Amino acid sequence: MHRPTRRHALAGLGAAGLASLAAACGGPSAPPSAGGGGAAAGALRWWDHFGGLQDLHDQWAADLSESIGATIEHTYNEPSAATEALQLANQAGQLPDVYTALVGLPLPALVEAGWVHEITLGEEARARLPEGAFVEGLTQLDGRIYGLPAFSEKQYVACAWYNAEIAETVGFEPPTSYDDLLGALAKIAAHGEFTPMTMALGVPGRMREQADDLAQAGGFPGYQGLRYDTGAYEYHHDAYLAAIELYKEISDKGYLLPGTAGFQIPDARGRWAAGGIGFHMDGPYSPGAVRSLNPDMLPKMAVAGMPTPNGEEVVAARGARAADWVMGGTTQMAEQASLLIESFTQEDYQTQLGTGMDQPPILLDVVARADVIEPYAWLVEDFSTRIFRAPQAIVRNVEVARAEAKRTPVTPELGNVIQGYLGGQITDLKAALVELSDANSAALDAAIEAAKAEGAQVDRTDWEFPDWVAGQDYTY
Repeated sequence: MHRPTRRHALAGLGAAGLASLAAACGGPSAPPSAGGGGAAAGALRWWDHFGGLQDLHDQWAADLSESIGATIEHTYNEPSAATEALQLANQAGQLPDVYTALVGLPLPALVEAGWVHEITLGEEARARLPEGAFVEGLTQLDGRIYGLPAFSEKQYVACAWYNAEIAETVGFEPPTSYDDLLGALAKIAAHGEFTPMTMALGVPGRMREQADDLAQAGGFPGYQGLRYDTGAYEYHHDAYLAAIELYKEISDKGYLLPGTAGFQIPDARGRWAAGGIGFHMDGPYSPGAVRSLNPDMLPKMAVAGMPTPNGEEVVAARGARAADWVMGGTTQMAEQASLLIESFTQEDYQTQLGTGMDQPPILLDVVARADVIEPYAWLVEDFSTRIFRAPQAIVRNVEVARAEAKRTPVTPELGNVIQGYLGGQITDLKAALVELSDANSAALDAAIEAAKAEGAQVDRTDWEFPDWVAGQDYTY
């Protein structure tokens, strides 16, 4: 297997290819201005999209400003608008000094295109993080750090959150299987006082993420449609069919709050947080976001984890964490930006991150000392025992980045297929998923050929890991 250097990997990425791929990542919502709302002269600009962490990050910016010698101006962007905001900022030469890398490009491409700047971290900061936190091709290149992982890769987003008061009133146990979930929803519907469920069905990306998680827990031997063992796309696997049919049955039986089909994330979460709805499919970050919407809902929150087809134990796999925080490639405040990013490794920040109940912090142990609701603590502990390290093509061969940078996004994507099937526009789900598998396979093949034409040492076998075993951390 080829193990080329960063110099080889970056050669020939191509500005036009990078621009076209970045442009394809834009969201539908109007983004904030490239200037981040009129930052003061000399201020360090920090952008993120973490709805449940706004208060923490506003206060962290205020508290840290004096110690780093610069005013920090924190800006929150709604997730659906964050990518486009970054694109506009980059086009204007006004990238924020520190931001969450939602551009949709692999790290080598971000470095080549000038999106990110090298980060300087002290030895003390590096020592705070778990062993193996920095991975070549994901957060560092040739040993130079370009991104900081602040959250744990041990998480899934298809969590069945429910209202514990409604569960007690109606009389159902935390569901572990698809039939259990359908049974609980049926009980809520029959009771008549409450709405059974809502979710962000209007967001294709969120539907895709949940289906990917449910399918893997249901037996698909890979992630995001790609098998680990053979490197083949198989969105038409039985586990995907079963997961999507679950959502179809929930929809067809009238268990969803009217209007759910068009709900964005704030719509679904806000209505569930108001009370009166039994279930909400959301990620581990739900409590933090709900607290900002309706703190009175927190004591009522309960979570059943992720349902599986027949109530099997969840076994999942996730790759090493990529960069959560990067430094803007055009920053004039690299020293101060590095100090801000370094502060995210501090135990007090990580503990407050846990208290924020967003994604689990990379230092998972701090959750036990954080001020969190019991369901969140249980979920994070469950993640730590059920989620294993997955193989990644870019980790084994960094030149994979050259192919990924040339890959054309496939549309419609999985989330669109789910929306179409639930809405009745798609009637043959298996055929639509076969077509999706074929389109993704063709897009990958075309990207590989384009990269190889420019000298990249990459081929389809880089995505094949025949020695992968479910329930074990993959080692190279």
